[in-house]
Amino acid sequence: MLVGTAVGLAALSICCCLIVVPWHRWLAARADINPLYWGDLPVAVVWPAVGALLVRSQPRNIVGWLMVVPALLGPYLLLAHYAVTSALLFHGSLPATTFATWLAVWGFAPYFFSVPLVALFFPNGRLHSPRWRPVVATLVVVAVITIAAAMVIPVGLDFAQQVPNPFGLAGFEWLHHVTKVGSSIVFFAGTALGLVSVLLRLRGAVGVVRAQLQWLLLGALIAVLGAVLGTSGLTGLPMASELAAALGVIGPPLGIGIAMLRHRLFDVELVLSRTIVYTLLTLLIAGVYAAAVFGVQLIAAGSTLAVVLIAAVALLAATTRSAVQRVVDRALFGHRHNPHAVVSSVGRHMASASEPADALQRLVDSLRDVLRLPYVAFHAADDTLVAGSGRPVAGSRSVPAMALGTLVGNLHVGLRRAGERWSTEEQSAIEEVASRAGTLAFAAGLVAEVAHSRERIVIAREEERRRLRADLHDGVGPALAGTAHQIDALARRLEGAGHPTLAGRARELRDRLRQTVADVRSVVHGLRPPILDQLGLSTALRELGQGYETPQCTISVEELGELPAAVEVWHTQSPLRRWPTRYGTAGRAG
Repeated sequence: MLVGTAVGLAALSICCCLIVVPWHRWLAARADINPLYWGDLPVAVVWPAVGALLVRSQPRNIVGWLMVVPALLGPYLLLAHYAVTSALLFHGSLPATTFATWLAVWGFAPYFFSVPLVALFFPNGRLHSPRWRPVVATLVVVAVITIAAAMVIPVGLDFAQQVPNPFGLAGFEWLHHVTKVGSSIVFFAGTALGLVSVLLRLRGAVGVVRAQLQWLLLGALIAVLGAVLGTSGLTGLPMASELAAALGVIGPPLGIGIAMLRHRLFDVELVLSRTIVYTLLTLLIAGVYAAAVFGVQLIAAGSTLAVVLIAAVALLAATTRSAVQRVVDRALFGHRHNPHAVVSSVGRHMASASEPADALQRLVDSLRDVLRLPYVAFHAADDTLVAGSGRPVAGSRSVPAMALGTLVGNLHVGLRRAGERWSTEEQSAIEEVASRAGTLAFAAGLVAEVAHSRERIVIAREEERRRLRADLHDGVGPALAGTAHQIDALARRLEGAGHPTLAGRARELRDRLRQTVADVRSVVHGLRPPILDQLGLSTALRELGQGYETPQCTISVEELGELPAAVEVWHTQSPLRRWPTRYGTAGRAG
């Protein structure tokens, strides 16, 4: 039902335009009317036709319905000719002349909604973000006010000013300003905001969405080019200028139609690049040409200087084309045609990296930026992701990364579009960067191995210290303490047997042995804080927090289970080095 409505409106508009063209010629031969503006016909024909195709393909997408709205322009043109024919040839005697005349005053205005809103909702029928909702609401309100003002404005028809608005309000001529301001806001401000929305989407778009947005930009550039050719007079013929403007009107709907239905039809990036270049050159030529003509008319009207200036303008366009092409290509594609610039830019970006892993991440970031790629990632030889930039896309290519004759990984490069082919320069640049990535990955592997070796050394050292502590604490220390007790008992027996001198020497030996036990205990505490063995790391940390009153500390530690000795000592060596608790003063823990 909805698809049939869209197709019916488009067919109605096309039929009305087919009738209007011969009717206008017939009427122009019999009455004094204004020429038909040919730009209205493509709006009434192409926009609804493309909109109907989009509605048929994606009926839930509002973009198609917005493009069907200009179908009202066909009946507007038909009713306008009907009203003028009735007023000028039949003295208003034809049926429904008043209603047809009133519609002929404002019937063109409903497509005010389409032009700004299409770009805001393109391509998926949703706004770029909720922040754009006030913009849409403002544009809709301004369009409604403008159409309402056009309905009652006291003005004549576009084709015949002598035929007035039958419902025009006398004394409300100031509504002209309302319609001018409203239409300017809708078309100029709305179009500018729509372009901003498209550029914001394009900044983070990849794959199909990026190609669709580029097709829309291409259509907009064609519209700008047609407008410049149509209003600047560069064609030299009024009819040619009007046709150029009419062809410019076709640009946006064709770009939208191809984007949403056949976005893979051509290499849109190449076409977009050339179109931007020629649009900029056209604007440059139009500006210089207008300034030259104006200057010649002021200085020496009718002289041969005009011919010289025109030749200078042509020479300027020829010499600046290559420079403009380089600037546009760099903006769209980066340095894809300059391998040296790619490698140089990547190298500068990596220069400030602190370690190979950081340099590898900077490499993929820089390569993605300098070549305007959607996704770049480096995978190790076992296909684990090491560094990535951007979002993965459907199509990608893998370039092997070698170091010292060994495959250390692959550089995965996401394609801008499906089936994209790299130029020779781009292939060379990516292969050179992949070689650097392989060297960095190899260096990162060496750094990781060194770090792992140091970790193993530290763990082995701490485990050995734990073993030595256990041997001293549980073996040597108790043995020495037991020997000291035996010597003490021997001293008492010697003293009881009447040998005080020998008993004194035995006590001196006992004291030295006890000091040795204390020294061994100090060594044991220095090898590993005893509180770790007595309470464990979790409880030791909690006890540490409870020892502070100012500031008050709260420590929440889960049960960690059995940990390597190096881990426990590393977490506790600084605070437990100064731990004065009932468990004894820990010496150096590290």
